[in-house]
Amino acid sequence: MARKLEFEFEGAPFTVAIHKVDRSKLYGRVKTETFDANDKACTLATLARDGRTIIPMGGTASGYINTEGLWVTRDELIPIDRDGKEIPEVASSFSAPTPLTQEVDIDTFLDHPIRLAYQLGAETKISDALLARLKAGAIYQFPFSYRGGIYFDPAFLMQGEGDTLWMLIGQKSDIEFVGFEQAAICAARAEELGEDDSGETDAFDFDML
Repeated sequence: MARKLEFEFEGAPFTVAIHKVDRSKLYGRVKTETFDANDKACTLATLARDGRTIIPMGGTASGYINTEGLWVTRDELIPIDRDGKEIPEVASSFSAPTPLTQEVDIDTFLDHPIRLAYQLGAETKISDALLARLKAGAIYQFPFSYRGGIYFDPAFLMQGEGDTLWMLIGQKSDIEFVGFEQAAICAARAEELGEDDSGETDAFDFDML
């Protein structure tokens, strides 16, 4: 069942259901199965460091220990920064309404590579004023945290084709533009290091939205 997220625009609250859209929903997916000589399906296993012990899937787990080697539960952990100061935790965005107050331009939006996309389905009436702004091309930025933690992700609310509403989760890019002289130096340095820029990327196709 889709989770419900509540927004607030100019004092008018509304609720939407979020539906994650990933590459498998857009293009389908391929599953690779491996079989042995007897046509029996193989399962993943891990070979231990002794080179003899085989650990089946689900046979390993991770945990936390303190400097004394004692087991520590997750709720005992306290996030700190590099200076050793405690970092205040943020609440999940599902725990309270999210106000839509920050409208941004397209350049600000494009400064954020998008890693997650959610199609929104209205559960309650959305303000006509907000719908008019979105239809005119307005983009609203707001902080979003799915489960809570130590930081928010920058998120954007916008309207796509067919009056569909989208919530896009991104990350601020710190890329800076340089001049031709600097670009030539970077290219020469990359060649010295043997770097190859021909690798394929797994970018999200926004033409499908």
